Amino acid sequence: MFQRNRLRDGHREYALLGFHEPLPSGHEFVATGGAAQLEGRLRVLAQDFFNLQTLREVVHGHAAAEFGPRSTDQLVRQVASLVALGSLRLVRVPRAPEPTGRYLRDKPEELTPADFVEETKWLRLQVVDDVTDDPISGLKLSIVLPDGSQKQATTDSSGRIELSSVPPGYAQVNAAIDGATLKETLVFEKSGILASKQPAGRSRKRKTPSGKFLARVVEHHVSDGETLEGIAEQYGLTVDDIARFNWDTTDPDEIQRHLYVDVGCTAKDESGKFTFTRYDDPGVLYIPRPLAMGGLAVEQSHILRVRKPARSAAFLFSV
Repeated sequence: MFQRNRLRDGHREYALLGFHEPLPSGHEFVATGGAAQLEGRLRVLAQDFFNLQTLREVVHGHAAAEFGPRSTDQLVRQVASLVALGSLRLVRVPRAPEPTGRYLRDKPEELTPADFVEETKWLRLQVVDDVTDDPISGLKLSIVLPDGSQKQATTDSSGRIELSSVPPGYAQVNAAIDGATLKETLVFEKSGILASKQPAGRSRKRKTPSGKFLARVVEHHVSDGETLEGIAEQYGLTVDDIARFNWDTTDPDEIQRHLYVDVGCTAKDESGKFTFTRYDDPGVLYIPRPLAMGGLAVEQSHILRVRKPARSAAFLFSV
């Protein structure tokens, strides 16, 4: 199968198979529903930088695809079309088993204490602002080491986490979103050693963003017929989860006020509650997604670039 054609949604992972490729062991076909439903699902996944790159590579590398530059919507429609035609198939990738150590039952009579001495490595992470390269301090992360053990660590004043005595292999960074709010969340942009987007010769002072949580954040644009309950179910969350993240409240009256002020809702149902339409302005809900980033090789320094959410300006009136 195409090893590169992977799409990630939190802890879940999917792959796009060509028509001629057999289904690998342990993989499952995903029921994609209608074309509109599939496009909606792919559009959510495309909010992630790496998933968007995967969709771009799939389209550019497929013989049946159209040529030329494409917007995100065009990429999503092209992939959805290829799946609908059967040229591509969407499958769920099984979660990899956790790494295990040496099995003692193999040859117990030959083991000595020296057999348990394993070469250890180091791992360095740094979290920085994607625009200014300023370090982000005080951010708590969970790091899964190559042997499956976990370490809780906090970035220092330089935005760094340094671990020693790490088993050889690859680590994973996890960040939970339980109790997160938009105000306290930093959005993961990309990883690796990447150049700053700050133009040369235009350095300016800027307040370094801070936050307690690190997550991927989806900007969900509401449409006709959608409800808070339906959107929450779509992302595996509750209405309270979405309300708390966006507005730091779960009070029903406050939620209605924010739907009017922040989302721009104007239509109401028979019970007097606001409903969503495609005309709502700005018409955006921010959806937190947990971060699970693997493939971090030990004995390397990794940079995680983050930013504050690009929240739309609030209306200049209140209810």
